[in-house]
Amino acid sequence: MNGNPTYHAIALVAGTLLVLPLAVAVLAGWTPRGLQGRRPAARPYAWALLCLYALMPLNAVPRMMDAAPGVVTACTASGFGLIGAACSFFVRAGLLHRRTNRTAGT
Repeated sequence: MNGNPTYHAIALVAGTLLVLPLAVAVLAGWTPRGLQGRRPAARPYAWALLCLYALMPLNAVPRMMDAAPGVVTACTASGFGLIGAACSFFVRAGLLHRRTNRTAGT
């Protein structure tokens, strides 16, 4: 059920190198060029990315440790809460962008 731990470790390292630095940089105040027009909405995007990043170790670590099937299933099921949180942050970012465009007259 758990598969090869090497593949989970590779995916976790790749996700850490690709997703985590961007989210942390945005939370620290940097705004990527693609989000310059959505600057007020950049922080909710970063929080959404962090929620999606949290899914990676939540699913990979129990599988890498060859945990019991019930533990793996519980961790996978709890990931739906993080997906819901990420969706709410994406909606918040969209609403913030819409609100700033309305007040700016765009």
